[in-house]
Amino acid sequence: MKQVALITSGGDGAGINSTIEIMAKNPQIDLFGFHGGYNGILSSDPIHLTEKYCENRALDGIHLVKTGRSKIPYTKEGRDQLRRKLALDNFDCLVVCGGNGSQKAAQLLQIEGTNTIFVPMTVDNDVNGSDYSVGFDTALNKMIEVLYGLHDTSANMPGRIFMVEVLGGNSGNLALESALAGASDLAIIPEYSTKKSDITNIVKEKLKQKNSLIIMCSESAYEDKNYQSGNQGVSLDIATSIERETGIRVRKSIMGFYIRAGRPSFKDALIASKIGAVVSQSIMENHYGVMVGVRNEQIHRFDFHQVTKKLSSLNPQTVEIARYYKKIIH
Repeated sequence: MKQVALITSGGDGAGINSTIEIMAKNPQIDLFGFHGGYNGILSSDPIHLTEKYCENRALDGIHLVKTGRSKIPYTKEGRDQLRRKLALDNFDCLVVCGGNGSQKAAQLLQIEGTNTIFVPMTVDNDVNGSDYSVGFDTALNKMIEVLYGLHDTSANMPGRIFMVEVLGGNSGNLALESALAGASDLAIIPEYSTKKSDITNIVKEKLKQKNSLIIMCSESAYEDKNYQSGNQGVSLDIATSIERETGIRVRKSIMGFYIRAGRPSFKDALIASKIGAVVSQSIMENHYGVMVGVRNEQIHRFDFHQVTKKLSSLNPQTVEIARYYKKIIH
């Protein structure tokens, strides 16, 4: 039987419990979790993630293993501490669920002798090498619920502009895909122009065709790109510029962390379950140094050397459609 440590790292992502529960059901795996991400390996006692402990928790919005951010794995000394602790506790491997920073840390640990497997988990959906990350679809579904209400109120009270700011880190995935699926008029995303003059010009153009607009804005849509992960409020500055140029008051909403957790959507639960099965298979085959991710809607294992930084995480077809219908500024 393989003794396996598991952490969730960085931001939370709905659906990851499905990955954990599938792994816990494998009779050849003895699974333990550390709360608090990489820090938790050094500072907390492991939780025995037995099949009974994980039973009926797959669709729970509260992580079986609590997440956390850490700087420990980005120094050689920190990684040495992690490696010694995992070896002392007789773990055969470490499974890391998280975003790009967590992925980089897992790669470094693998290079230095710790067997690691990485699972993409972030609502930003921007993990290097994977088309999809656990938590993204749940966040999108929450955004669609918000847009239902905004479309109704914009019809009930015409003549208004609505601005919705969403998470996404340095990726515009959430803003773009929710704008397209939610019939919004414009997505302001960091991959394309975020100049206030360009934004106000296209808003004026769209106001010639309709008297109410719904605009989706990524949290990282800073004109000068002076953005740090977790910053929020850029939409307020953009809205002020629009108000000054159009004379129309902008109704503003910042979704923040509301969209990041909760009970997972069908898609997140299904993909996370499949990922858990492939992770388990990798462990039984001693196949480490891999990311278990998504490519062309199928679950695959990617050796870490195959995982390279993408120039953009946006879906090309989605971008093409958005450009044609002028839902992005280009």
